[in-house]
This record gives sequence, C-alpha cells and structure tokens, in this order.
Amino acid sequence: MASLSGASGTVTSTVSWRRVIVATLVAGVLMQAATALLWMNPLTTRLILTPEFGQSQKLINVWRVWEPLPRITEQPSVPMMVGFLLFTLFHVLLYLRFAPLLPGNGWVGKGLSLALGIWIFQYGYFEFFTPFNQYREPLFLIAYELVLQGIMALVEGLAIARLLR
Repeated sequence: MASLSGASGTVTSTVSWRRVIVATLVAGVLMQAATALLWMNPLTTRLILTPEFGQSQKLINVWRVWEPLPRITEQPSVPMMVGFLLFTLFHVLLYLRFAPLLPGNGWVGKGLSLALGIWIFQYGYFEFFTPFNQYREPLFLIAYELVLQGIMALVEGLAIARLLR
C-alpha cells in the first residue's frame, strides 16, 4: 500500500505493489520500445553517429571505435534494460508521491507534468553535462536529441499516469 501526501494534507490511496510493478513494467517497456524506434533508425544514426552533420569525432569514437563500446550497444543490452526499468520504477514512485501536487487535470495533465519533469531533470541534465560539455556536440544535434528524449518522456509519463489514475 502507498500513501500520497498533497499540499493540503494527506490523501490516502491504496496502491498495491502489484500495480506499481505493472505500471513499471508497462511504462518501462513502452519507453524502451520508443527509445529503440527513435534512436536506432537510419536517420538518427546518420545524424548522431557520423561527422556529416558536424558531430564531434570524440562522441563518434566513444560509440563506434574506442573499446569497450558502450554497454547499450551490446545485444541484448540486459544491464541497460534493467537500469532503465529501475529509472521507471523511480518515476512511478515519484508519481505516486507527487501526483496531487502536479499541475494538470486528469491523468493526461498529470502525465504531461511528469513527462516534463523527467525531460528536464533526467534528459536535460544529461545532454548539458555529457554531449554538450564532454563531447562538445553541436547545439542543433543536442536539440534533436532533446526532441527524441521528450517523446520518450511523454510515452513514459503518460503511461505511468494512465496506469495509476
């Protein structure tokens, strides 16, 4: 059972661990499917992993040349899939705790608010610290990646809110 606290006091809701696990698995699988479709298609691969559009050679080398290659390139990438599911579990638990405080009416509004939080605090931070800072990736490629990550956050946030409404 979980308890939700709002700004105006405690709102008690009986959310079973079974619902938490189902929401985590469904939202996590949907987010990972969206990730695969968005990032593993020929257009994105060409934009992000070639020098043709000004991509940093350092980033290309990390993803294609320097061993060991990133774990996510392993097939299947079990450690990464499990890690993403753990992030989704964390997002589910955050949603349960903060849903009453999120702006928006109904599950769509709450899901959009959750997605915005995921996008800013998870993906936004990552893009600023790693591709922009460490790899010196061009800003228009970072913007493209943030659009893709926004779609991923939308899929995950809306799925969580719908399943836990």
